[in-house]
Amino acid sequence: MFKLFAAGAAAITATAVLMVAPGAPAYAKSPSCAKAIAVVNAAVNMTGGNLDKATQDKVAQKLRTYAELTGGEEKAAILGYVKALTDDSVSSLDPATAELNRVCGG
Repeated sequence: MFKLFAAGAAAITATAVLMVAPGAPAYAKSPSCAKAIAVVNAAVNMTGGNLDKATQDKVAQKLRTYAELTGGEEKAAILGYVKALTDDSVSSLDPATAELNRVCGG
């Protein structure tokens, strides 16, 4: 199953912060969050926001590793994104993306 992003939700927090405040640098709350956001953004940019099963699996694998390197709410948000990414009953990643942005955004 392909996972789709709404056009406005494809860019994760780092880009959104830059669009809102162009002169301000964007930071994630932790190195694990920064890497998780970078992996998601790279996957979205490479696929145009339409992730096939192989891409979903690769992204999920990387995100699981980053989740293990953090804890608490950040770990839960990253693993929540992995769950949405790998659950065939989920057709939109927008809610998981919003939660990842809320928790991991700087």
